[in-house]
Amino acid sequence: MTHPSRSQPSPEHDLVTSLQNLGFSSYEARCYVGLVGLEPQTGYRVAKRTGVPQPKVYEALRKLVARGAAFEVASDPALFACLPPAQLLDGLAEHFKSTYREAQDAAEKLAVDEDVTTVAAVFEISSASTVIAAARSAVLRAKRRIYISSSPEELETLMPTLTAKAADGVDIVVIDFARKPIDAKGMRIFRHASTEKSLYRHHQAQHIALVVDSHETVHAVAADGSTWDGVRTSNTAVIAAVKGMIKHDIDLQQIYADFGPMLVERYGPGLQALEEYRMDVEPARQDDASGDTSASAAG
Repeated sequence: MTHPSRSQPSPEHDLVTSLQNLGFSSYEARCYVGLVGLEPQTGYRVAKRTGVPQPKVYEALRKLVARGAAFEVASDPALFACLPPAQLLDGLAEHFKSTYREAQDAAEKLAVDEDVTTVAAVFEISSASTVIAAARSAVLRAKRRIYISSSPEELETLMPTLTAKAADGVDIVVIDFARKPIDAKGMRIFRHASTEKSLYRHHQAQHIALVVDSHETVHAVAADGSTWDGVRTSNTAVIAAVKGMIKHDIDLQQIYADFGPMLVERYGPGLQALEEYRMDVEPARQDDASGDTSASAAG
C-alpha cells in the first residue's frame, strides 16, 4: 500500500483515517486496508505492503480477526483475508446503532442534577473524511433549519443528505459558491457573486461552515485545499459566531444582487476596497529634525 502525499490523500489513506475514527488502531486500520482486494496474505507481505513493523503486524492481524474484520484462512503459513469493506461497514453501523440505543436507555435512566452547569465540548477535526462525516452527521440530526456555506466540492458531496432533509421539511439555507447553478430542490439558495473566494484568498482553499437548529456547528477550512483544520461543537458562543458569519454573507449577497453595479463603481471589482482596513498600517511619519512633537501630542 503506497503512502500518499499530504497534499493528495488517496482513498486508502481516507479509509485508514475513517477506521481509526471508528476505534481501530493505526496498525489495525493499515493492515485491514492492506488486505482489501487481495488474495489471502502472509503477515510478512502485509507488513511490506503497509509499512507496519513486522513485529506488530501479526498482533494487528489477530485483533482484526477478533473484531470479525479479517479471517485466518490457513495456518502453515498463516494467511489472512479481510471482510469486504461494505460488509465491514454495515456490521459496524449495526454495532454502533445497538451500542447507541443501549447508551441512550442508560442515560435516560440516569439521575442527573439539572442545576449543574453542563460543558459543551469542542472537538477538533483535521481530515477531509472527518469533516464530511461530521457535517453529514449534523445534517442528519436537523429538525428545523440548516445554514450552510461550503466550497463546491464539499457541498456536492453533502447534497444528497441535504436534499433528503429538505424533503422531510427542514428549512435549508445555502450560500452557493459554485460557478454554475446547483440543483438544490426545496432549498433557499443565495449565489455568492460579490467576490471570488472572498472568505479564503488562496485559490485552492476549501471550507465548510454549517449550523444545525442553532444547536450544533461544524466549521472547517483547508487553506491549501487538502489540509483541514476545524471544529464541531454545541458551544453556543461558537454557534453564534458561525451563524453570524453565514447570515452576514447572505445579507451582503442580497445587497449585491440589488445594487451590484453601484457597489462595484464605489469599491472596485470584487469589492476589494472594502478590504483596505486589512492592510498593514504604515509606520508613523517621523517629524522634522526640530523634534517638535507638541502639536501631535496635543492632538
